[in-house]
Formats: sequence, C-alpha cells, structure tokens
Amino acid sequence: MNMSLKRAYLLFGFASILAVISKAQDPVFVHHTPRMNYLFSEEADPAYVLFDDAPLRTRPEREAGLVRVLKSGERVQVLEDTQDTLSIHGVMSHWYRIAVRGAEGWTWGGNLAQRCFGSHADPSVKFVSGIDHVTPSDTGRIDYSYRIVALRSGKEIDRITVRSFAWGFEEVKAHGDLGVKGVDDVITLSVPCVGGCGCTTGEVVVFWSGGRFHHVADLMGSPDGAYSENVSFIYPADMEGEADVVLRVTSTYEEVEQGMDEEGVEPLLTRILRTEHLRWDGKALVATGEPVDEVRYVLPLE
Repeated sequence: MNMSLKRAYLLFGFASILAVISKAQDPVFVHHTPRMNYLFSEEADPAYVLFDDAPLRTRPEREAGLVRVLKSGERVQVLEDTQDTLSIHGVMSHWYRIAVRGAEGWTWGGNLAQRCFGSHADPSVKFVSGIDHVTPSDTGRIDYSYRIVALRSGKEIDRITVRSFAWGFEEVKAHGDLGVKGVDDVITLSVPCVGGCGCTTGEVVVFWSGGRFHHVADLMGSPDGAYSENVSFIYPADMEGEADVVLRVTSTYEEVEQGMDEEGVEPLLTRILRTEHLRWDGKALVATGEPVDEVRYVLPLE
C-alpha cells in the first residue's frame, strides 16, 4: 500500500465515520423479551432495574400516575410490552408492564439493564449494566455512554459510566482478576470497528477493586493493513504474562517516503512493537520503573 492509497483509505474511513455519526443521530434501540412471548412463561429470565429512582407508572405514558419509584438492582418480571416506543437521551425502547415486589405497573425499557453478571472474586457482588445515554457531545461527536452498577444484597454500592471512544459497545464481560494482585474483577467493554478501513476499535477496561470501579484504560486501535495500530494488555494470567505485572503492548509503524531509491529498491515500512511494564497501585496502573522494551522490524511496501 503506497501513501496515496493509504490516504485514500483514510479518507474513505473518515467519510464512513461521518456517515456512521450521521446515522447515529437515530436513537439506539433497547429491547426486552416479555414473559408472554415465551412458550413456557415460567422459563422467562428476570430483569433488573438499571437506574435509581426509575418511575413505575399506572399506564405506559410519561404523564401517568406514579405507582412507586424503582431502585437500581431491583429484580422484576417483564410481563408485556407496548407497540409504541419512547426515545429518551438518544435511547429508544417500548414501555413494559412489570411485576415487582407485589406491585405491577409500566416502565420504559431503557430503565432496565441489558446485561447482568456477577463478580468472580465475591459471589455476593453482582453487576447490572446498560446504555446510559447516546447524545451529541460538546466535541461534536456522538457521546455513547454505558453504565455499570455494582450491587450487594440488592443494594447499589457503586456505579460507573464510561464513554465509547468510537461507536457503541459490542460485548461487556467480567474476566475475574486475571492474576492482577489487588483486583477482584477485570471488566472489558469491546468497541466495534465501524466504518471500514481506518476505523477506531479496541476496548475500554474497568477494574473492580476495593469495592469501587476504576476506569483503567481505553485500548484503541485502527485496522489499516500494514498501517494498522493496536494497543492491548497482557495480564499475569495470560500465556505470555508476567507475575504482578500488566504488560501494555503497542504496535505501530513509522512513516516512509514513497518511490524507488537510486538502485530501484522499494522503500521499507518500519514496524514498532513497544512493551511497557505496569502494576496496580489500588487506584491506577502505574509504571514499574522497568525500561520500555522496543522491537523494530521492517516490511517491504508493495
């Protein structure tokens, strides 16, 4: 890939991203499956409330009377939904009739979590998560933010809201401590590649440690053939991991001049691989003091 072709790819990627951002002005849809849609309704999974002070109303209307106020982490049964939808803060969903602690009423689907999972280290800690909001930000980008709430005995003990550095999140997953001393759970939120060549992808990393959430890193990359860039963590529990150390590996490249040299030899692309040694100090990943390892190798440009 020569530089002019690379620039064309980047322009294409930029145009695609603009198209995605334009399309992203449409609300993101959140759906839950009511019990009435199951062949055996008893097999329907429960749902959980995401937002504190979410209203439970007498009818599927914002102005309807209030039955009660829901608390984050409350377990509910989703009984039925409406055909109509409502959009709030860039999130669209149906109204759902739910049962909770002997009461029934209607709540907007965005108030319910889209993902539920537990702590690997402490079974008494549970997590619920879902889209917090999707709105234009002060930077001119789409602010796609995601909320994770930690619960113990059904009560909220902490929460965090993280922003996607591109567009949305594909998967939210808890991995356990991955061998990191002082960390109970490593939680990753994968950011999809949208827009083709030159898009931004990777993952947001959150640590659950000391009964608190910590936004540790945004590991961003860009797939672009030989010009791809990538940042990733190697944890102590990984095959190539080291005890008590999180390795931050950055793969990048060095720009080259185009055209043949005087002897007709093609220019080379220099690939650079950097490895940093980090440790968890209870609040953040900090450098261990070991020097950064750097490896360089070359690829001929076709």
